[in-house]
Amino acid sequence: MIEWKDIELSDKPEIEEKICASGCHGADYGFANLYIWRKAYRPKIAFCGSRLLVGMPQWKVYAYPKGDGDPAPSIELLLREAHERGEKLRIRGLTDKTLEEFLPLYDDRFEIVEDRDNADYIYMTEKLCELAGRKLSSKRNHIKHFERNGPWEFHRITAHSCECINSCSDTAQTGEYRSSSIAEARAFVAEFYKEKDDPGLADEATAIEEMFEHYAELGFIGGLLYQNGIPVAFTAGTKLDNEVFDVHFEKALPGVEGGYTMVNREFARMIRAELPGIVAFNREEDMGIEGLRKAKESYHPDILLMKYFAIEK
Repeated sequence: MIEWKDIELSDKPEIEEKICASGCHGADYGFANLYIWRKAYRPKIAFCGSRLLVGMPQWKVYAYPKGDGDPAPSIELLLREAHERGEKLRIRGLTDKTLEEFLPLYDDRFEIVEDRDNADYIYMTEKLCELAGRKLSSKRNHIKHFERNGPWEFHRITAHSCECINSCSDTAQTGEYRSSSIAEARAFVAEFYKEKDDPGLADEATAIEEMFEHYAELGFIGGLLYQNGIPVAFTAGTKLDNEVFDVHFEKALPGVEGGYTMVNREFARMIRAELPGIVAFNREEDMGIEGLRKAKESYHPDILLMKYFAIEK
């Protein structure tokens, strides 16, 4: 049997090494996501040579092993464990790239099923920063509406800012942004969930609290958008690899016209200034939620990173 373990902060360097080596920009098994959602999804991890194994026993499913080199040893381990449990092996999170290495080895043993609800939306950095072109004219109009409703600022959330619930006068690391404390970001998120009043968001709220609790260790970068001196939108993410930034969370208060569009643009611009090597943003999946799909499609993704299940026949 595979020696599974709970994910720990100390696993971050090894997991990130495997993620970068995979060359696949999917967000679902990045370290930060695995860690902050661990209480909701209870993932178990193990290492097999140059590959990371992720299992979710409660759903009898495994992630496609991340890393490089021959995938067969890790797939064989998963097959053996599933069979010892009297089950067929089910693997999630395959992409077109990983299918290229998987199918020559196992095409006759697995059925491949498209998982559209978990496809990642990926956008080029310049697109999100500039919102240029006819297709994004509505986004520029949203920005104009937001600007008409009062003066605004965008602040960097930093773990080393003061812990009072106030915007701080010191600047962020780039010297270009004022900074806000994690305490202020927490207060905004609490207000957001209070207004939403949706018990179904409990797991997400827990994940955001995990993010705040380990903000620096997990490498999060976040921002707060203010209008008329009041926080109206929040966003945060992490580097997925050396080229792609993963936007984990984005929240705007209901009724703030253009809030989501503005916080999206300003965050992209801040990341471009701080991390010039980032060429694209992964804004994650829509989970099959109609409104969320419409919103993500409205930005015309440069890549829709399709995901697949491989189900043993």
